[in-house]
Amino acid sequence: MKIITSPAKLMNVENSTDLLRSSTPKFIEEAALIQSHLKHKSPKYLSELMEISPKLADENWERNQKWKEKPTAKESAPAMFAFTGEVYRGLDAKTLDKNAVDYLQKNYRILSGLYGLLKPSDKVMLYRMEMGRPFEFDQYKNLYEFWREKITEQLNLEMKKGEILLHLASNEYGKVIDRKKLNHTVIDFDFYEWKEGKLKTIVVYTKHARGLVVRFCAETNAKTLDDVKAFNYDGYVIDEEKSTDTKLVFTR
Repeated sequence: MKIITSPAKLMNVENSTDLLRSSTPKFIEEAALIQSHLKHKSPKYLSELMEISPKLADENWERNQKWKEKPTAKESAPAMFAFTGEVYRGLDAKTLDKNAVDYLQKNYRILSGLYGLLKPSDKVMLYRMEMGRPFEFDQYKNLYEFWREKITEQLNLEMKKGEILLHLASNEYGKVIDRKKLNHTVIDFDFYEWKEGKLKTIVVYTKHARGLVVRFCAETNAKTLDDVKAFNYDGYVIDEEKSTDTKLVFTR
């Protein structure tokens, strides 16, 4: 079983761990190619591309100037600990024990607009490059064109026959996987909240729940779809009626 999530805009490379030996991302050369184009883009361009404030654009322009293929330990952190957005608050990697971290190192991957596909231990620097932004470089119209085949092939290489892929990424990131060429069943997820007698999707809760599922799988050593269906953190329970063979629906 493999699990994928999106990265997060919020990062902190001061986070670290003694439970993982740091590694170099599989697609570091590709990341360097993207960065070689990003490095020459002005703060104004970054502001418009990413729809961010001039202050944030300046900050990310500086990050682009400092980025390197082989960062020091102070300049980088293992991916699973570097991202600090809502998914990663749900995952809360820093409180996991060694068995859970080892499970995630084997089974968990993070999609990235800059790095492509990351293992928990892969060293990353501070960056901002969302997969869905219309960033054109070389002959590529966007990052989907650049990454789709590479990421899909890598997942096929890493997954054994009959393994399933738990898709806990956002639609923006999940679109980079070519499901027609992926040799494995993809399991999607929906999370709903009961509000005033109706089921509602609340984005921030959905993000948190995705991280909770990753944590649950690690803490329970989940291996099968039935194991995943038992997810019950923070009051969630599976809705068997709404769930299908390829989509699990949880409500609370």
